[in-house]
Amino acid sequence: MKKSWIFVPLVLFVVSGIYLNIGVVPAWAMELRISHMAPAGSYYDRQITAWAKKIEEDSKGRLTFRIFPGGTLIGPFVTYEGIEKGVADIGASYRYSRAGAELTGMLSMFLAGLPDAKTASRITSEVWKKFPEFSKEWQSVKVLWTHASGPAVVATTKPVRVMADLKGLSLRSPVPEASDALKELGGTPVSMTSADMVIGIQKGTVHGGLVFKEAIESFKLPVKYVTEFGMYCSSNWFMVMNWDSWKKIPPDLQKIIDESLEWARSESIKAFDAADASAVVYAKGQGVEFIKLAPAEEAAWFAKVEACYRKHAAALDAKGYPATKVLEFINSIRK
Repeated sequence: MKKSWIFVPLVLFVVSGIYLNIGVVPAWAMELRISHMAPAGSYYDRQITAWAKKIEEDSKGRLTFRIFPGGTLIGPFVTYEGIEKGVADIGASYRYSRAGAELTGMLSMFLAGLPDAKTASRITSEVWKKFPEFSKEWQSVKVLWTHASGPAVVATTKPVRVMADLKGLSLRSPVPEASDALKELGGTPVSMTSADMVIGIQKGTVHGGLVFKEAIESFKLPVKYVTEFGMYCSSNWFMVMNWDSWKKIPPDLQKIIDESLEWARSESIKAFDAADASAVVYAKGQGVEFIKLAPAEEAAWFAKVEACYRKHAAALDAKGYPATKVLEFINSIRK
């Protein structure tokens, strides 16, 4: 009898343990890999990390993230394609290739003359709402958010206060359409990397370039002047997700991600403008002069640049894109 009394509690203990363990088995969980191009610790890296932390907290740990900054998992120029293929689950970069994205690629030019990422991003949002052709060029991924940068300004070793001052200046220009516009203004565009531009300025082979303000600080550009006219704003900064990865996530967690996106996009835009603002403080501390064009002079620059971009828009119109309509719509809402 003693053995029976010992056996029964033992069985009950084991069975109870099984049921108790079922209650503490972890719920469904998934680690997502994020690849982005920004250096670790940069404004953009900190913003992406904050978003990832928010999702982890809101999902109660069911979604976690492993972040690869600085293009260490996927190179910056092929991040979009890498996410399509599933090299990472989520990627943030700029959509450099125009293959399958010709209208997307042209949008940056139509943002000439705008003052900051906040304004340019507001306009790109309106463009996407009005022209479904844009979202069609992004169908191969789950778009989390896109936004624009601040303006690419004219950073030089010699002062540029009027259009005539551009004559004889060789300036790095990374975008073909902007190079054409620079020629119209009287400058000489040079194709080179940002790193080569720094060396070129030091050697005197170039006089500066079309750059985002943050590059003045991040690349320690040895320039003395910045003419604050935006030749374009890069419109195609993105955070996108692989479709297969997205479909693996339960609907309740998809909802958590979707509900975070407006906030995350806003924070990303703030990060871009904050980086530009930091660069202005840095540059002024280095003795760089920021030049604001007189209203009539600025209008003359814009007229030349916009006329050039209209020619490129017409070329896209001929391929069946509503490029000129997009340009005119932007001009109607830019104030």
